[in-house]
Amino acid sequence: MEQTLLKSLTKASKTLGIPEPHDGRGHLATNNNGAKWKTRNVEKLQGLVMHQELGWGSVEGVARYHTGPSSHLHDGGVESISYSWAIRRDGQIVLCNDLDKATWSQGYKGRAGDENAEFISVMFEGMFKGEKVTDPKAGEPNDKQLLSGMVLWQVCKTEWDWDSDDLYGHYHFGKPACPGDTLQVMIDAIRSNREKLVYDFSTVTGRQQALKDLGYYAMEVDGKWGPGSKGALVRFQTEHHLEPDGIWGPNTEAAMWKALKNA
Repeated sequence: MEQTLLKSLTKASKTLGIPEPHDGRGHLATNNNGAKWKTRNVEKLQGLVMHQELGWGSVEGVARYHTGPSSHLHDGGVESISYSWAIRRDGQIVLCNDLDKATWSQGYKGRAGDENAEFISVMFEGMFKGEKVTDPKAGEPNDKQLLSGMVLWQVCKTEWDWDSDDLYGHYHFGKPACPGDTLQVMIDAIRSNREKLVYDFSTVTGRQQALKDLGYYAMEVDGKWGPGSKGALVRFQTEHHLEPDGIWGPNTEAAMWKALKNA
């Protein structure tokens, strides 16, 4: 199944202009003496959970930490990085583990079942603003990461025939800081508006349609980003207390998801 997913992700990445996915298995740090993951039935996975790194490192750095002697996951470390997937700052999607490994990603919330066995996880590199995140340098996931996150979600959603409310954030499992405000808005919008939110923000057409449906764009949705489209975006940014620069960035996209959710 891993190769099938990587093939689908490679095809999507070439179409959308993001880095091709990377199979990190055999390349990321491991610990043969670390605590071992349980195995799970891949066919019975129930959804995807998004996480943030909550740091300033890299996928490789997180793998070294999780498998190292100072790991908070287990004394002496664990056998591998505790995520199924990761997304780098440049948007590259990384397969971190075999998907039948039930990594300790979600923790245990006291719910029925085993959330680590039932859900696959993806970690976004970076420190993102959100509840209980006190670092003043915390920022936002960038456009490439947001796009790659959506690509990974759509590929997994198709593979397992999931519904839109099978997408989760770590905050659903008792970690309010994770994966941060921007990703939480996107996740909540997708979960609560499965039929309504059909916008593909990676395309001009999708952006124009969202602005039109919110009443900011009165022209034809033609897939050409011109002065009319930019002016509509500036009006949206102004009314939502964003910098009115006409640039479709992560803060604007998060506000757009929220506006569509509440429309």
